Amino acid sequence: MKHKFGTFGILVGLIALCIAIFQNDLRPEESAPIQQPEPTLKELAVEASKKLINDKILKEETPSVAPDIPSEEKHDAIQLTYMALGFLAIVLGAISWIRKDHIRLSGGAISLGIMAVAWQYVLIGITVAVIILIIANIGASL
Repeated sequence: MKHKFGTFGILVGLIALCIAIFQNDLRPEESAPIQQPEPTLKELAVEASKKLINDKILKEETPSVAPDIPSEEKHDAIQLTYMALGFLAIVLGAISWIRKDHIRLSGGAISLGIMAVAWQYVLIGITVAVIILIIANIGASL
């Protein structure tokens, strides 16, 4: 196979782009957090009186407990996967270009890799282009 790096780069880039497009479908669904029942007025009054006695009479400071809020990861496994595959497609496209393979194969692999790595920006660009197209069509009809 003469153009193996370029062809493999395009395949890896397509896989990375497909993972980027369908990343929300590939993530496991999270179950809804279990909500604790609302405390009654009696329970609130008991807690407030305990705190008042500890703070004012016994002069004990209760350590403040931070609420248990799950922090969202900056990058999850799905996002790291398509970014790594995108970088691999870029590298394979560059190797293909260095080995003097066809420029379309090399450019295609590099382009698909860049689109996978910068997927959020690609979506923003597509949205802006669609908005401009709609505005241009509305302007042409007036």
